[in-house]
Amino acid sequence: MPTTQKLLVLEANEVPLRVFRHYAGQNPASAVARCLAEGMVAETVADDVAPGFLYPSQTWASLNTGAAYDDHRIHWYNDSKPDAYPMYWRRLADAGRSVGLVSSLHAAPMASFDHPQIRFLVPDCFAEDSQVKPGYVEAFQRLNLRASAGSARVAQIGAPAREMLAAAATFPRLGIRLKSMMTGAATVAGAVAGRINRERIRSLQFVLMSDIFDRLVRKHDPDLAVLFTNHVAATMHRYWYALFPGDYREQIYDEDWIRRYDMEIMAAMRLFDDYLDRAMAFAVRTDRILVVVSSMGQVANPGLTRQYRIERSVDFRLDDVNALVRAIVPGKLAYTVLQAMVPQYTLGFPSEIAARAFADQVAEASKSIEGLYLVCDCTQDKVTLTTSPDTRQQTAMRIGGKVFEPEALGFSRLKVEDHHSGHHDPRGSLLVFNSRSASLAADEVNYLEYTPAVLRHFGVATDLYMKSPSFTL
Repeated sequence: MPTTQKLLVLEANEVPLRVFRHYAGQNPASAVARCLAEGMVAETVADDVAPGFLYPSQTWASLNTGAAYDDHRIHWYNDSKPDAYPMYWRRLADAGRSVGLVSSLHAAPMASFDHPQIRFLVPDCFAEDSQVKPGYVEAFQRLNLRASAGSARVAQIGAPAREMLAAAATFPRLGIRLKSMMTGAATVAGAVAGRINRERIRSLQFVLMSDIFDRLVRKHDPDLAVLFTNHVAATMHRYWYALFPGDYREQIYDEDWIRRYDMEIMAAMRLFDDYLDRAMAFAVRTDRILVVVSSMGQVANPGLTRQYRIERSVDFRLDDVNALVRAIVPGKLAYTVLQAMVPQYTLGFPSEIAARAFADQVAEASKSIEGLYLVCDCTQDKVTLTTSPDTRQQTAMRIGGKVFEPEALGFSRLKVEDHHSGHHDPRGSLLVFNSRSASLAADEVNYLEYTPAVLRHFGVATDLYMKSPSFTL
């Protein structure tokens, strides 16, 4: 009987089939085009998360556990992961299969997932600490975490460039190629000179992390290897209008704006395609199955209007979370500020009781808050605040009868030219390449079928709460 093929998985966050197909149409000789033409292609559908807060932290938890959101209740990035619904890669490790992960969401903290069969683990950029396996990648992970935190709404150039230069001596051991270093240097130089969009700096994390992933896969040869990237999703959120202006009911940006940004999504896709080309060749050479999967996608933002753009030429980033917390809930509090994605800010408390008490205080204080958008979510011992000043008025805010300027609450002002024209959508992608046995009953699959399909591929038992998959890998 043939040996079960190993899996190489690329988690392409929020990339819908439409973007893959658009790129392939413009680049018919590309790896994306070959993967679409030669592989199994399906559209995934996320139907367990309410459209009002469809978010990658929830959908990746659903896809990678096979459990619906109402069961696992993982809402934000640093929420606790319930033992009753483990990630599929943890199930594989427990069943004796070797696993390697780079940047996959909810694979943090590493200490919670250290396992003899997990051969390498570089947690996502929202990890609470920089622990990694193997340890020599930790210096790079520290750089990765700082870069993610520092370039939240508008990409920064100075500090990330200096830190990358300081870390360059370690790159050869990590497997980072000379071509990648040259790409990074050219991107930073172009952004500094104003020749290219500074937001392209974000994509360098994928360029470097994919090289590290390659080296680790070749060294450890795991049964399952997973690499996550968000670089295309970040670009789509900003520049969907530039690529697909016909998706909107009115003209929101002028022709100069479109010409300036109409290639940004395709530039991000070129970097993905470059890696996909290498991954496809490696899959064929080593008889692996290559899987590209997204837990959801994006479409045109139905709430974006020309008036919205005009009113919001300034955005805010919360640089000092403690200043805001002190204004809302005066007095001493014991908590730790954790990584999150702007405009979310997550606090870790010593206990569930302490977290709930703080959340209750925020709820009470919210009754007298003016000029500040604030939503509070409490999950076990963590509280996530979603917050931003009202950018339409750009004036002082009131909390408990006191008046504050945004800067007094820890916010910094950022001039923005993009306004999230890409919007979260339940429909994602599933591409399967180089499989000896892939089959598909329909072109559309429920994304909760993904975990049981992977488990069945490796001969590992599924759980009663899981769906019966309509496809095989």
